[in-house]
Amino acid sequence: SDFINTTVDITSIIISGLVDAVLAVVFSIYLLAQKEKIARQSRRVAFAVMPAKRAEKLIYIAQISHRTFSNFVTGQFTEALIIGVLCFIGMLIFGMPYAALISVLISFTALIPIFGAFFGTAIGAFLILLVDPVKAFWFIVFIIVLQQLESNLIYPKVVGSSVGLPGIWVLVAVTVGGGMFGIAGMLFSVPICSVLYCLFRQFISGRLRRKGIKM
Repeated sequence: SDFINTTVDITSIIISGLVDAVLAVVFSIYLLAQKEKIARQSRRVAFAVMPAKRAEKLIYIAQISHRTFSNFVTGQFTEALIIGVLCFIGMLIFGMPYAALISVLISFTALIPIFGAFFGTAIGAFLILLVDPVKAFWFIVFIIVLQQLESNLIYPKVVGSSVGLPGIWVLVAVTVGGGMFGIAGMLFSVPICSVLYCLFRQFISGRLRRKGIKM
């Protein structure tokens, strides 16, 4: 009975996750298909219920957020492609099996900022372990080195540049966001932090300009 209950629970969780994923995709398609109409309606509502200056400020923040999130997605896919190619080249050089398959897996898991590639490392190491345990060990060492290169050099440079956020703040955003909100925090902390950084920078510039200070 315990086995049946556990099986039913796991099955229901999987089905629920698949249904949510399908609904999310369908909702996203409808949203993208009518984005101009929704944007126009949102502007009308903002100006109808808020003072004009506050509505303009809200729309300005929404435009910055849209641009930042778009650039973040582009930078994230670029970074994932780079680490996938580097992983494939390194595995070919060291003669490791399943180079193409594992590199694609590492590339997909790298979409989770900074720490994502480690999620694919376990599966890759297990696949190589079935063929050659020694190469599985060296694969783990190789991924650790590659991940350090990616998290400290490639990711802050590529993604940080795409969203206009300095590399040090990218690392801070991912670390704090991941510690507070888990994977979701890792995914969305960088663009959110970039928006806040842009608004705060404009606020400081405005204050200095009103005080007649040029820096």
